[in-house]
Amino acid sequence: MQIVRGELQPWTDHNPTGGATLLALLDDLLPPRAERTLVVGPHTTEVIELAAARSAAVSVLVRSVSDAQEIRAAVPAEHVTVITGALDGLVLAEPAPFDVVVAADGLDRVLGADSDPLNWPQRAAELWKVAAPEALAVVGVANEFALTGLYDRRPVDARHGDDEWRPLHDDPDRPTSPAQVRDALGADRLYAAYAAAGAVHTLLDVDAAAATRPGRPGARLAVDGLSATAGTMPLLAPVDDGSDAAARAGLLAAVAPGWLAIRGSGGPTHTAYSEGGLFADLDGAEWAVNVSGDGKRVPDTENVETLLFRLAAAEDVPGFRAFAARLGAWADDESVILLDDLFPADAGFVRGFTEVKSTSTTAELLAAAYHRLGDRLLRAHRRHPWPAWMTESDDLVSTWLSMSGVEATPEILKRGRELADQLAEPTPDEPDLRTILADAEEAQVRATDLAGKVFALQRTLRFRDQSLRTREQQIRKTRDDLRGLRRSPAMRLHEITNKVAKIRNPRKFAGAIKRRIRRS
Repeated sequence: MQIVRGELQPWTDHNPTGGATLLALLDDLLPPRAERTLVVGPHTTEVIELAAARSAAVSVLVRSVSDAQEIRAAVPAEHVTVITGALDGLVLAEPAPFDVVVAADGLDRVLGADSDPLNWPQRAAELWKVAAPEALAVVGVANEFALTGLYDRRPVDARHGDDEWRPLHDDPDRPTSPAQVRDALGADRLYAAYAAAGAVHTLLDVDAAAATRPGRPGARLAVDGLSATAGTMPLLAPVDDGSDAAARAGLLAAVAPGWLAIRGSGGPTHTAYSEGGLFADLDGAEWAVNVSGDGKRVPDTENVETLLFRLAAAEDVPGFRAFAARLGAWADDESVILLDDLFPADAGFVRGFTEVKSTSTTAELLAAAYHRLGDRLLRAHRRHPWPAWMTESDDLVSTWLSMSGVEATPEILKRGRELADQLAEPTPDEPDLRTILADAEEAQVRATDLAGKVFALQRTLRFRDQSLRTREQQIRKTRDDLRGLRRSPAMRLHEITNKVAKIRNPRKFAGAIKRRIRRS
């Protein structure tokens, strides 16, 4: 292990750049056998091993001593040299020029505490000093105008932790658009890069990203990448809304979390790379897709979900019914139906980038597709022409299934719900602020409604209580009247008369009274 000026100890750079998507690009791009390759900045062991397999000599520059020791232990190959220090320190060491340079992590974690506060163009200039004139270079660039950054609800001073030391966060000279990155690096190819915790999720050619529109295959790749990047961020709003607006304006490439620039010649690359071994090429009005070796062509049109959302928002129930009937006539039981990855073609449909085999029936797969459609429609608070009470039960899905010619039984609805839950996208650690506010407003409306019901019940109870009090007063008055009547002369006379009426032999009774009077 070698040391140049600018090493950091103790220190470690978390989340090194890598992932299967980046490896797929580098596998296509790197020459079969380079003479000298330089890997600059924190990268995963897999990236270093791929570079080592394609080069006679590899130098790995990291600023952390502990990171260098771990790389040395993980990659013990003799033709791999691990160098600890900063990029400007490597320049001072005057190494022989490298004909391949891999800096996919970017130029933000290449300086040490002893380095001058070089801005981004100066760091790029330092990188070119160690590269051969015709070198193949892969350089990552972070985007300060990224949609995920604009939607990040954390204040600026809370977005960077102590484990993310970078000398310049506020750099006015950093390139912040695809055109500026091309000019600054002389890039021959440029990708919009979407990464999560260092792992590159999606790479999409910036020209294809700029040309795509909402609901099309290219936009779906970009939205999936943005969702992966934003998965651990506290957001102001869902990135889907902003990405749709950016796509309509042709600015989807401009709001990517970052870019990956390629300078110099290398192997042919594809238009897009994504998770699961997916790569695709935009060929006119179609995408040539190869998923795990199974090639197919997908039309560059709006997906079914986008079309159904538009029909629902326009309250075009007949149009929605006709589209659902067409979908029901096409559906089969071979794979799950993802309406956001399903595209109209001729009289039927074509599945897009994702295919998931299933053993469920066609009716169950349609139910799952509609459950997922309903979840996404309601989560985005989109308009729809059906009664609000349908959103709380399976009635909405049952209605859509009937439009597709399927009788919705409880068993089909239950199985569809289970499949939809299995296909649901992972939810962020924290809900976005717009959702929180919408939920709070809904809770306030519900609280107001419940408060009204409570008030009505209290008022009814007061009326009943008053009625009971009036009835009790009437009962007491009647009791008092009865007591007074019992004490009156008329009541006494009545009692005597009643007793007299009970005498069976008045003459005998009168004689008995006379005898008693005489004795007394």
